[in-house]
Amino acid sequence: MTIKDFFKSHNIEAYSLIPLARCKILRDYLLTKNGLDKDCYAIMMLFPYRSEIMLKNLTVYASVKDYHGYIEAFSKELEGFLKDKHPSGVFKVFSDHSPIDEVHACCVSGLGFIGDNGLLITEKYSSFVFLGECITNVSPSELGLEVAPEIEVRGCLHCGKCKNACPCGCIGEDLDKKKECLSAITQKKGALTNEEISLIVENGSIWGCDACQNVCPYTRNASYTPIEYFKKDVIECLDLEALEKMTSEEFSSRPFAWRGMDTIRRNVLIYEEKMKGHRGDD
Repeated sequence: MTIKDFFKSHNIEAYSLIPLARCKILRDYLLTKNGLDKDCYAIMMLFPYRSEIMLKNLTVYASVKDYHGYIEAFSKELEGFLKDKHPSGVFKVFSDHSPIDEVHACCVSGLGFIGDNGLLITEKYSSFVFLGECITNVSPSELGLEVAPEIEVRGCLHCGKCKNACPCGCIGEDLDKKKECLSAITQKKGALTNEEISLIVENGSIWGCDACQNVCPYTRNASYTPIEYFKKDVIECLDLEALEKMTSEEFSSRPFAWRGMDTIRRNVLIYEEKMKGHRGDD
């Protein structure tokens, strides 16, 4: 089996190899810690996660199981597969907490471009992709992959739809304004202000925000995930009853678990109060 066969067997369709020298290094220590250096190569990979299920009160990434669980299992398989073929090589998969700027690396490797919302946008899956990379000291010829041609980082259509759709007006503002976005508000601990509660109620999201992604022209015809992990156990709507029935294991497998039960329960109660008002309940 070749590495291309491996990716195909795992429904990984979008990947690209580039020299680490093309990347923006953010955390040198992660390279050193894993026996890697700036002369290595990065196999950039995209993991689409949007399912066909219509959601009611969760952002798409929060409706599926935590992708860190998927990455952990996938990493072990990929690293093991490559180590068997190249015993003297070093292989390390990263995602999220990475030594490089992953969005920039995906752009220069030809996998997508940067939206005005700062997200990586792809032709096939829009911005509904998780990013990851396998960094190795094994040469492209040994890996059986070609180095991607040099590509300049480019932006999107700049149509303004994401900026107009943002509930908090964060897009186009200074980066430090990001802390005020709806996604950040739903992740805050403790009591929320009346304004923050109103934003959750008006937008009907108990975790995260997909407003800018949903209106993006590339989302209109975007494909759904081919990866089975993200097709299973999708939460269409999270209410208090469903939340209370979750075992600790089930809860810990969800992307919102890191903030604790109290935070997500608070948001669910805010949402249910909204729904109660719409029904006209006493």
